Amino acid sequence: MTKREKLRNKLRSNPSAATMHDVETMLGHFGFSLVRIRGSHHVFEYDDGERTMQIIVPMHGRKVKSAYVKRVIELIDGLFPESSEDSGVGQE
Repeated sequence: MTKREKLRNKLRSNPSAATMHDVETMLGHFGFSLVRIRGSHHVFEYDDGERTMQIIVPMHGRKVKSAYVKRVIELIDGLFPESSEDSGVGQE
């Protein structure tokens, strides 16, 4: 299992413990880049030539609210579905 898949599973299993560093690292692993920060809102963008996605993650305090972490996970799962090799299903 790769580092990005471990982080993905960590955030999926416990979204309330996610820090902005965790979220930013995970988005970076999947090709998102931080395009701007306006106040407390961090704007990340993904562009692969065919499609452009944008997600805004507000940062208040040390932790990111679990609702925003879940939204990030859903976006990444939609763009990059887990293969059976990555998720460990069927492996011994």
